[in-house]
Amino acid sequence: MASDRLQRQIDRLLDEAEEAITNEDWSTVGSRARAVLRLDPENTDALSYLAAAERDAGSSQTAQASPPPAGLATAQPTSFASGRYQVKGLLGEGGKKKVYLAHDTTLDREVAFALIKTEGLDDTSRARIQREAQAMGRLGSHQHIVTVFDLGDEQGQPYMVTELMGGGDVEGLIEGATDHRLSLEQAIGIARETCQGLEFAHSRGIVHRDLKPGNIWLTEDGTAKIGDFGLAVALDRSRLTTEGMMVGTVSYMPPGRPWAAR
Repeated sequence: MASDRLQRQIDRLLDEAEEAITNEDWSTVGSRARAVLRLDPENTDALSYLAAAERDAGSSQTAQASPPPAGLATAQPTSFASGRYQVKGLLGEGGKKKVYLAHDTTLDREVAFALIKTEGLDDTSRARIQREAQAMGRLGSHQHIVTVFDLGDEQGQPYMVTELMGGGDVEGLIEGATDHRLSLEQAIGIARETCQGLEFAHSRGIVHRDLKPGNIWLTEDGTAKIGDFGLAVALDRSRLTTEGMMVGTVSYMPPGRPWAAR
């Protein structure tokens, strides 16, 4: 039976799917339904919503102007790294990466396979992405940092393979909480575990630089782990960023930092 926290997350995703049905946004309906099914494979509402989304996708395949929904097998790769990682589904897509649920056939385990988007980036930016991915990999194993299993290149695109986090991120947890507020005990617990992860990263000479609720992930039992070290840098580098460059998420920067780059 789903925990209260997990049930709130499922309810939030189902609410978003229902709203998307009202707006006839079938791509969103499908993505939310799949997200629920990863948490609760037998959820009847999600199965119904996904079936409706797939019916709509089938009826609109001939529409030239509409891109195929993310969930269609024809629009999704089947494997990466010469077949080692077998794709089982799309976990999500953001501005910087597309993340798949995959099965590592070598070690026989489920993983998150993140394909980094490099379209439109110059050579300097591509090199920085690779360097930062390596920095996260150097962190090794810690109970409050998402573990990186593998790094590589897939047809010119860097990828990162990490442990699979079943509890979503803290941003989603807050959104699904009553009045968007966590209990004091839960908030303190997440903050404590996050600080422990940061302390470990700093001891290894790595600074995150984009810490926010959306970059703190939860295991199924609620343990917090820091992930998405997409802007991480090594402290011992002579040049952290180009002078005047602003990196990170503005709403989570220290006061004055956004203006310091001007």
